[in-house]
Amino acid sequence: MRLATLAAAVVVGMAAASSVPAAPPAKPVPVIVIRNMAFGPAPAGLKVGDQLMFRNEDIFRHTATSPAGGFDLDLAPKAQGVVRLSRAGALAVTCRYHPGMTLALKVAPAGRR
Repeated sequence: MRLATLAAAVVVGMAAASSVPAAPPAKPVPVIVIRNMAFGPAPAGLKVGDQLMFRNEDIFRHTATSPAGGFDLDLAPKAQGVVRLSRAGALAVTCRYHPGMTLALKVAPAGRR
């Protein structure tokens, strides 16, 4: 009798655990590659709260700097860094070391694309 009660408790516990919805899969972090003294293309569909990775695949040190976006990554050659987008709108990104390097990001408010 004890074994039957224990088995029933395990089955009920398993049923309760399986009824909990799984967490949604993590959204992949978009990557902007810096190569040949240029930023790669800006990803589409960015919104406030998203993360964005900058990866420096160049032989020179670069920054990904956006005063309006509130970030300034300093990236040694072959380094990468991640920012969280905190402001909506058109954000200009530049390299402090190489002012000719520019990128335009379009960031939507949270909950919109």
